[in-house]
Parts: sequence; C-alpha cells; structure tokens
Amino acid sequence: MATTSDDRPTDTQPNGGDMVKFDLSVVTLIDLLGQSSELARWDSVPGPEQMADWLSAVRQSMGRVLSWREQFERSFRQFQAHRDRLAEQLSENLPAGPRRGFDEYRETSLNTSHFSDTLIFDSPLQNEQGYWQVANIVSMVATCGRLMLIALTMKAAFRGAIEVGMLGQFPATGEPYGPAMAKAHSLEAKVADYPRIIVGPGLISYLHTMSRNPDTSWPAQLNQALAKLCQKHIAQDTDGYWIVDYLSPEWPDNVANPSVTHTYQSQAHAFVQAELDRFTKEGNEKLAKRYERLLTYFRSRGAT
Repeated sequence: MATTSDDRPTDTQPNGGDMVKFDLSVVTLIDLLGQSSELARWDSVPGPEQMADWLSAVRQSMGRVLSWREQFERSFRQFQAHRDRLAEQLSENLPAGPRRGFDEYRETSLNTSHFSDTLIFDSPLQNEQGYWQVANIVSMVATCGRLMLIALTMKAAFRGAIEVGMLGQFPATGEPYGPAMAKAHSLEAKVADYPRIIVGPGLISYLHTMSRNPDTSWPAQLNQALAKLCQKHIAQDTDGYWIVDYLSPEWPDNVANPSVTHTYQSQAHAFVQAELDRFTKEGNEKLAKRYERLLTYFRSRGAT
C-alpha cells in the first residue's frame, strides 16, 4: 500500500452538516467469545427473588467487557512508551531542531468503542503533525497477542482482526465508520473462525511499503525499523491467512521474560487441550474443530 497524496485525510459533510474527517487508519476488532451464553442467563425480567443474582450476572458480564477494554488501552500505551524510549535514544545525537521533531512524530491517538461484546480500537496512521506512523500498528499487534495469551491462561478466549483502510467517525458520537471498519469486521466474522487474530492484506501491504521506503530521513528510518520488527510478529497460518504470531520465539514478551512466558504458554495450552476434550466429549464438532486448530498452532510453536 503506497502512502500517496490520495491517502491523505479527506473531509466530507454528511446531511447533518458536521464535517467528518476520514484518515488512513489501523483498526482492531475483538470479539469476546462466550459472552452470548452469559447474556442469555439474564435475558428475562427477574422477579424480586432473582434480582440479586440477575444484577450480579449483569455486572460480571459488563465488567468483563470494560476490563478487557482497559487492559487493551493500558498495554497499547506500554508499547508506545517503549517506542518513545527508542526514539529518545535515536534523538540524542540529533541537533535541537530535529529532536523537537521527534516529539511531534511521537504524537499518536487511540480511539476506543464497543458494541455489546465487541471491542473496537482505531488509530490514524498520519498524526496531526503530518507524520506517518508504524508504532501504533506495532502496539496493536503486540497488544492483541499479549492479551490473547493472557485470556487463554484465564480460561477465556477471543477472536479478532487488524486491518488498515480509510476510516471516519460519526459526528457527536465519535463511533468509527468506513472501509477499514467493514474490512476488519468481515475478517473477524468470516475468516478468523477459531481464537486467533487475523492480520488483513491492507496492513501487510502498509508494512511492506514502510519497510522498503528508500527515504533516508529519520522518521522514515524509524518507521522502517518498526515495520520490519512488526513483520517478525506476523506469520501465515495453515490456511494461508496472516495472523498475530504471539507464540513466536521472537515475540517481545518471550524475549524479555522467557520463563514467565513459558508458564503462561503452558497454562494456555492446558486450557486449549481441556476445551478440545470437553467439546469432543459433548459431540460439539464445530467447537471441537476450532480448538483443534488452536492446538495445532500451539504445537507448531512448541508451546506445550
């Protein structure tokens, strides 16, 4: 995906009269699995004797959605802070002018929203200062992988997709709308199938472009390094689709804390195996097949 003048932010005016800005953005969509069964437990109007249990179930289900949203935002900022430390190291040898430019380059926004049990995160790839970004993609990929492993250790799971495309926000509400959102939703709903995070072709193309950018300026060089780093965290699954490779030996958490990560991977593997055994015993071929595919991924990375 070439970042040309055609990809620059575009302003449009819907019937309401408010201007809507469309940007080339990265979008992450996460579907928390198992929430539907939780919601079904409190679908009917409770009587006085059921009210306490009903309220407890509501709080637990809604709290789970908000908790994962907060964890994503916190992890995203942690990876951004790591990027900032790298940028500061690079800027030490620069004169005052370019060093001030690093502060403008590092400006990144993260927008969050959710619909029922679906979490949505988006970030424009060109910031307000006009700098093209790769760090927000790295942060989203790394965050999704980290939270997937954590979820499995907590005996939970989700499906997700990350994609790049044009995106705007509805006036007043700020809800995301545009091709990027549609593509991410389609990948999650139609392609992901089992607990994994699909990486869309638009994102793959963007990383390819940034990693091969011949520009020798420091923003382009930093983006190039980050793009190459992010490519190491993505792999092709057995069906040919690209996924977040959170069990890779080169995964940042695995490199930084191998013993801790190994413990998490062992706990996650045990849960995946238990779910496969449970659904096989119940005769639920659909879910058994999904966890069999997830177990295949674990085995391909030696995570047992």
